[in-house]
Amino acid sequence: MLAVEESQKLSLSNLSSLTLFTGSDQGQFEVMKVQVLKQIGYDSDDLNFAYFDMKEVAYKDVELELVSLPFFADEKIVILDHFVDITTAKKRFLTDDELKSFEEYLDNPSPTTKLLIFAEGKLDSKRRLVKLLKRDAQIIEAASPKEQDLKRYFSSQAQEMGLQFVGDALDQLLLKSGYDFGELQKNLAFLQAYKEDGQISLEDIEEAVPKTLQDNIFDLTQMILQRRIDPARTLVKDLRLQGEDEIKLIAILLSQ
Repeated sequence: MLAVEESQKLSLSNLSSLTLFTGSDQGQFEVMKVQVLKQIGYDSDDLNFAYFDMKEVAYKDVELELVSLPFFADEKIVILDHFVDITTAKKRFLTDDELKSFEEYLDNPSPTTKLLIFAEGKLDSKRRLVKLLKRDAQIIEAASPKEQDLKRYFSSQAQEMGLQFVGDALDQLLLKSGYDFGELQKNLAFLQAYKEDGQISLEDIEEAVPKTLQDNIFDLTQMILQRRIDPARTLVKDLRLQGEDEIKLIAILLSQ
């Protein structure tokens, strides 16, 4: 089961006292975060919700909110977003003392606070803080999905959107999207706008879905092997205009 499907079961009523959302599949992670915040009814104007961007906030403000009592309710929800300090990301936003203070809170959490943590990326298992979270938290991880799980999920999504794939069109969409959750999400929405009748054929995928870098590298390789120099130069120029680096392109070509 994909993390985005597992998180669909969550609501304000069944939310654990400590829930951690993480994962290296950025596209799936972002969809999951938006979905969860909607499901729990997050409202920035509701005093029983407190949201903190851990890349910008002063930790003392987080610490104060964690232990303070809720307004007009038995419990309050504290949301810590972009908590990359617990991942393998090199960038750090909290000091060692602040991380130690948070560890101490987890050892003795407030009974009136439900804590949601969003940490995009791979958890750093060497950290004591991560070990505490693995011990106490409900963890939902957006890991790189298997092909069959992606196909099942987006087949279901397509049906909900009124789309029907003809023949091997869905397999081709997966291929052209690089089996990337975020790209599939965007391409599916584009196809919905592209075909009013909802019937998606292989021809529609080829015509409507933009080529991936992998597709362009394949085309470039064929041009070079066939000594079609001018088209190859034009394609490289187009890729550079799209922000691709020449050295990166050469490295990928050599790996082919």
